[in-house]
Amino acid sequence: MHRFFIKPEQVTNLNVHFDDEQAHQMRRVLRLCPSDRVLALDGGGQEFEVILEEVSPSRVTGLVVRQSAADGEPAVRLTLYQSLLKREKFEWVLQKGTEIGVTRFVPVITIRSLVRETEHVKPEKLERWQRIIKEAAEQSGRGILPQLISPVPFTFAAAEGLGHDCAVLAWEEATKPGIRAAMRRCESANDIGLYIGPEGGFDGNEIEEAAFYGVIPVTLGRRILRTETAAIVAAAIVLHERGEMG
Repeated sequence: MHRFFIKPEQVTNLNVHFDDEQAHQMRRVLRLCPSDRVLALDGGGQEFEVILEEVSPSRVTGLVVRQSAADGEPAVRLTLYQSLLKREKFEWVLQKGTEIGVTRFVPVITIRSLVRETEHVKPEKLERWQRIIKEAAEQSGRGILPQLISPVPFTFAAAEGLGHDCAVLAWEEATKPGIRAAMRRCESANDIGLYIGPEGGFDGNEIEEAAFYGVIPVTLGRRILRTETAAIVAAAIVLHERGEMG
């Protein structure tokens, strides 16, 4: 069944009113009809099986026939601190990160980031990023919509390391530990932070600052990965080591 994230106000008793964008997709793209069934997700872990009642040019409504806990969410909470990249690369990280199970995205401005000020990230860009995450979550069967934070300076991101059960930073100059070894040391961690640098890598001062807050520099191996590749590879390794990748 097709999946759609909805807001609480879109449900009244057992009746679901889909928004204009969803209605357009149902009518024009998916060619859904009355009596077809879809899944509506509240973004908080609940899903509703909905039988469509009205599918018209003006609106789409349906009736909830079943409610259950949504599948598709990892048991571990993974926050990805991704240095801001060129538009298409950063959006790719958001999309693929959502698909594999990242729980929370924090765009980070580092010394070598192409974007150097938080105010340069306009509200419309954040809205676009939210849409990318939402569409990827619907496509991949997520039950909870991953959280997107407004961009923060590296010093703020580094300080959050104290709030995680385990936090690691991928650094091309690290020789040990490897990320798998670091995860095995954190086998009981339920809240993990993963830091990925910009195309030019983290500055040495940033490595020291992160270490001050308990963030462990780790290596991803002998080969140097592009930052967008490193983000997805590292996130997949973290989730795999916690039994979330099959």
